[in-house]
This record gives sequence, C-alpha cells and structure tokens, in this order.
Amino acid sequence: MIDHWPADRPVQRLAFVSDLHLFSNRCNVNEHHGLIESSIAQADICIWGGDLFDFRWSRLEDESMAVMQALNWLDDWYERFPEKHFVYLHGNHDAHGVFSHAMIQWAADRSRFECDLNAMRIKDTLFLHGDVIEGKGNLDAFAEYRGRWQKKPVASRVASGFYDVAIAARVHKAAAMAAHRRKATCLQLLRWMHGQPSESIAGIRRIVFGHTHRRIDGYRLEGIEFFNGGATIRHVPFAPVMIEFDQDA
Repeated sequence: MIDHWPADRPVQRLAFVSDLHLFSNRCNVNEHHGLIESSIAQADICIWGGDLFDFRWSRLEDESMAVMQALNWLDDWYERFPEKHFVYLHGNHDAHGVFSHAMIQWAADRSRFECDLNAMRIKDTLFLHGDVIEGKGNLDAFAEYRGRWQKKPVASRVASGFYDVAIAARVHKAAAMAAHRRKATCLQLLRWMHGQPSESIAGIRRIVFGHTHRRIDGYRLEGIEFFNGGATIRHVPFAPVMIEFDQDA
C-alpha cells in the first residue's frame, strides 16, 4: 500500500495540501488560494493529500460535470507549474470510482502527475490521507470503511441543508476535536504503519497526513514527528505542510 518515490528523482522541498473539500458549501479555499500557490512555488513536489474534492457533499448534482471540473482544477495547477511534480493520494470524500478512473486516464500522458495511490514514502517521510485511522489501524477494517465511502451517493439537498447549519454553528469543529484527539490519532497511524512490510517503513521519522481537519505541527510520539495541515473549511485552521529534506535522509 506504500509506494516509494524513485531515488533518481531528487526532492529537497515538498508541499502537502489536503482536505480542501471543493464543491461543498463548507469549502473556503478561495481564502487560502495565495497560500497554496506560494507553497507549491517553493516546492519541488506537491502532494495532493486527499479530499481535495468532496463528492459526498457536492453541490454539483451532475456527476460528470463534477468530475470534469475536478480534472480541470488539477490541470490548471499542472500547467501553471510546468517544472513541478504532483502526486495525488486518495481520501474518503474523493474515493469516487468515476473520478478515480477518469483521473487515471487524464494522467496517462502527464509525466509529472502520479495518482491511484494511497500512501507515498519519500526519503524518511510517509505521506497519506489519514483515514486509515477509521479502521483503528486494522487493514481489513480500513478497506471496509473506504469501500463504504466509494458507494455513498451525493447527499440530498435536505441533508446538505442540515450539514450547512452544523457548519455555521461550528458543530463540525467540536466533533473533530472529540473524535480525533491528537495522541489517539497518532497512535492509530502508528498501528497501521507497523502493519505494513518492514522494508517499507524502516527509517521513517515523519508522518504527514490529513483527514482529521486538525492542525498538527511536529507533534512527537514514539520517535516519529506528525504533521497535519487542517482543512479549508469555515472556522477551521489551514496551512499546507512544508517539508524540507536533509540531503542525507
């Protein structure tokens, strides 16, 4: 499940951007556009860390239109930075079969774009969306969880209306704080990591993830540093995670 960045492609700086939740009413990505752009400009690689698009709570009722707009959004960044590499990791809100298939086809003739991935290791750092914690670190439970999300239809207008009220009341922020406590989240990530092949995880000293919508900046647990950039959702802090690699990492 962990892919490895080719050793012959040097990386010094990286930007990790996740949980934008584009297409949903709760998204406020426009407030952070300049920050995202400047972060990519400073990096050699941008990892799109999942849930960039929210097909579950999309306000675009036409599926094909949503997929087309998602690909156009990705293409805009790809063309804007012709010297940068991009990696797309799946999240639960964009674990969408039609989108995934279309993205694979779209990326086929774009040599600087990698997709259809769940986790990427670059040097001593592991990158993933982070919803593996929903399986409590258990691989089979995570597969079942992700499978349920792939089958979820677009929420109804009534359900979306209730969700908008919850966002306005900041209920989502309190729920994230309660459900994704920092230490418990990081322990679940470690449990999942240790379930991977030993050769894939030996020497990892940083884990960068999204999903929880809670900023984490260098929290240390069991010798591993953890980073999370938050989300572009109203009332939630957000900033791309910037990683600078040691030359000998």
